[in-house]
Amino acid sequence: MRTSWIRTAKLGLAKAWRIGRGLTVALMLLAGGAVAAVAQGGVSQDIGLIKACADDVWRLCSRSLPLDVKSCMQRKMGQISSGCRNALLDAMAGQSFKICKNMNFALCASARCNVYNGVAYCKCERKSGDSISLAFQTGKDEDVCSVMAEGVQNQYMVSTYSLPESIIAPSGDSAIYNCPGGSSGGAYAQCDGGLCFTSTEGTRFPGFDQPVPKGQIICSCPISSAAANKGGYGILGPYPCQKSFFQYCKGAVANSRNGSTLFVGAPTGTAQALAAQLNGSVPPLNECRP
Repeated sequence: MRTSWIRTAKLGLAKAWRIGRGLTVALMLLAGGAVAAVAQGGVSQDIGLIKACADDVWRLCSRSLPLDVKSCMQRKMGQISSGCRNALLDAMAGQSFKICKNMNFALCASARCNVYNGVAYCKCERKSGDSISLAFQTGKDEDVCSVMAEGVQNQYMVSTYSLPESIIAPSGDSAIYNCPGGSSGGAYAQCDGGLCFTSTEGTRFPGFDQPVPKGQIICSCPISSAAANKGGYGILGPYPCQKSFFQYCKGAVANSRNGSTLFVGAPTGTAQALAAQLNGSVPPLNECRP
């Protein structure tokens, strides 16, 4: 009897350890913080992140423990608590986000880009209203919002984020395409905080066949690789889902070579998390998976 009890207790502890380890690994991967220690059988723990999100994991994804927490949390980014969301966003970005209220901004979330000399030049929409971005603190009272305000008199705009109406289900004609990270070899444009040239509206710009339409401008954006996002990333494309569009997740098409076509993207779950941070909730979104 005693031997049986001890064996049962050991099995219970082993299961609990696996669940706890799975929770830790999943949160670190979700935040883009996968480290070599994971591959070696250990875990580098971010205690603050785990503490902030543990209740959300149990509430939203308990049935997915221990193996599928990461994908479950990504699917439910719009439902997690503000404390967990803030911790995840800070961990993903390495710094805090800021909301710019009632200002002119460039929305590049669905933009198509052309690569020239290691930079992605993206055709973005001119917008006005509330948006969210990394703070990009440059001084005591200087950040992305103050830079944006100065652009009004100086013929430039800043790329920040708001939820594109085109991906809202069921009537939107666009969707988030979830691309695999790690070894897929793909690349995307990371436009948050990118500077945009208002003088490009209505002109021809290298890499684009037609003049830049009215209401759109060109923004310069750095390029990020799939290798830097082991948890995957998302880009926006047509809806209903088209398998052929997933070519833009692969390095053979989406890369940093001159003349390549890239789409603006972000680590998986970022669109939902930022929308929730900005608006307080997230509507159902169109999504496509490989």
